[in-house]
Amino acid sequence: MAQIKILFGSQSGNAQNLANVISESLTNAGFDSPVLDMGAIDPENIHDMDYVMIVTSTYGDGEPPDNASEWMSYLKFNEELNLSHLKYAVLSLGDSYYPHFCQCGKDFDEYLSKHGGHSLVQRLDCDLYFEEQYPEWLSGLIDVLKNKLQE
Repeated sequence: MAQIKILFGSQSGNAQNLANVISESLTNAGFDSPVLDMGAIDPENIHDMDYVMIVTSTYGDGEPPDNASEWMSYLKFNEELNLSHLKYAVLSLGDSYYPHFCQCGKDFDEYLSKHGGHSLVQRLDCDLYFEEQYPEWLSGLIDVLKNKLQE
């Protein structure tokens, strides 16, 4: 069984809670999907991960939440980073009232791709009512994962 690590960046707890809900759905679909706090893991561990899902909010003026800032810096400023082994998905939470709506998720997606990571599905940028927005996206991700892992 493939392991899909779910990394969360959360300031107020919404992204952490959603990461746990998504983990339950992935587990029910037959995947091992531990939920990990980005603030508790060295970003260099990304080299040992094959499948990653990032669930993150955006804080302040487009910045990552405190617990995700070290990961963001690692991906942004490490020019020699090779993530060609990595398959990933990004789900971003935000409030479209703010000018930098879901910027943290957009940045993670950009930097993972820039370093050779392969996006499994298009990034999902959720507004305040994310409970209504993510289920269809997650269903599509589960289908892609099942297909990938049967190859």
